[in-house]
Amino acid sequence: MKYLDRVRVLTDEYEQYGIHKGDEGHILAAEIRRGTFLFYREDPKTLADDLSASIKIEDLEVIESSDVTDEDILEELPLHNPEWGCKVEDGYILNLKGERLNKYAYNYTVPA
Repeated sequence: MKYLDRVRVLTDEYEQYGIHKGDEGHILAAEIRRGTFLFYREDPKTLADDLSASIKIEDLEVIESSDVTDEDILEELPLHNPEWGCKVEDGYILNLKGERLNKYAYNYTVPA
């Protein structure tokens, strides 16, 4: 999971932002902040570009991976710092150096 991937929201925890379980959108920012990605989608009623929220990694699933390169991600990271967390692979937050930034992988099991 990374910048510009198409993702689906797995919980109704973000209803106060107009974002609901099953909504699809994109990861709008390259960096991971406090275990969240900035999620974005158009409002289906108005097609406005204003529905976004910081959503926990474990509350998102990838629908379609973007073709964004590490160089593209680096350009979008604050201060172009390759040490910033920016990808999730096998449940681990990684930086562009390939270092794991979290000790334990996220559990992506969604409650029924």
